[in-house]
Amino acid sequence: MDLRVVDVEPGEATIWLPYREELVGNPKIPSIHGGILAGLIDLAGGAATFTLTNAPTPTIDLRIDYVRPALQRNTVAAAEIVNAGSTIAFVDVDVLQLPEDAGITEPDQVDPEQLDEVGKLVATGRATYSTKNAKPEAGPDDIPIG
Repeated sequence: MDLRVVDVEPGEATIWLPYREELVGNPKIPSIHGGILAGLIDLAGGAATFTLTNAPTPTIDLRIDYVRPALQRNTVAAAEIVNAGSTIAFVDVDVLQLPEDAGITEPDQVDPEQLDEVGKLVATGRATYSTKNAKPEAGPDDIPIG
């Protein structure tokens, strides 16, 4: 999917998905396929959890609410851990699309602090991940994305 990590902080991850025509699921609108957005939500949530566990985090549950069609624009998923324990982490993820007039064409132009102001919400997700296999010796730079 040509994903890029925009920002990673402890308990948070922001992932960039550039628009490409092959992502379209409904050519009449055209909008990005819901399965692509689901995968993006799961990946961003897993990356946020990885920042705490430093290990792969299997998905236990994934719930998605599609707010509006994801049109032909670059898309960003911002994940934040709501609660994490020794066996389970709960993560909220917002998927936002960047308007063409925002001038954001590359991942390094995204300011995670301003996403809510600039982006348009297209989907939200809540995911639950297993945190049993934490490995403190790894670090955020080891996130297996991209």
